[in-house]
Amino acid sequence: MIPLPKATLLLIEPDTRVQQNLAVVLRLAGYEPLFARDAQEGFAALQTYRVDLIVLAYRLPEMNGMQFYETFLMDKKYRESKSLPVIVLTSEPIPLNEKWRFFRLGAKALIIKGTEVDDMIRIIDREIEGYRQTAPASPATPWRAARPEYLSYLDKQIVLRTLMENAAKKPKERPA
Repeated sequence: MIPLPKATLLLIEPDTRVQQNLAVVLRLAGYEPLFARDAQEGFAALQTYRVDLIVLAYRLPEMNGMQFYETFLMDKKYRESKSLPVIVLTSEPIPLNEKWRFFRLGAKALIIKGTEVDDMIRIIDREIEGYRQTAPASPATPWRAARPEYLSYLDKQIVLRTLMENAAKKPKERPA
C-alpha cells in the first residue's frame, strides 16, 4: 500500500534541474511537491491546490521572490492561504535588509541552495508541524509569539554556514 503524503508543498523555482532534484528528495521524505516556474504559475497553483507550505525562490523571471510574497500577502484572493509557512530558497547572497524584510513579513526560513538535504527536510518538517498545530487556532493569536528565539537560531545557522563556506573556499596551507 502506498502511504499518503505528509503534506503538499508548492515550490516556486524557475530552474528545472533544481525542481527535478527537489522532487526526488521531497518525495523520498514523504511529501508531494507541486512546481511552478514563475510567479504567475505560483499564484495559479495557490488558487487551484490545497498547499501546506511554499518554498519560494528568491529570483524569479518576472518578479522577484519579495514581490511575489508581498502580492501574496496583500491580495484578497489568497486570504485563506496567508498563514501558510513560506521558506525562501536562494543560490546567491541576499542583502541583510531583504532577509529581515522577508522575516518581518512572516517567512519562516531562508535556505541556501546546496544546503544539506537532511537540514532542509528538518526545516520543512518543523514548519509543517508548526503550521498544523496553529492552523485551527484563532486568528487573534499573533504569529510573532515565538519568533525572536527562532530568528536567533536562524542567525546562528546563517553565520555558521557562512563560516563553513568561507573555510571551504580558503586554500589549505601546507606545512613547510
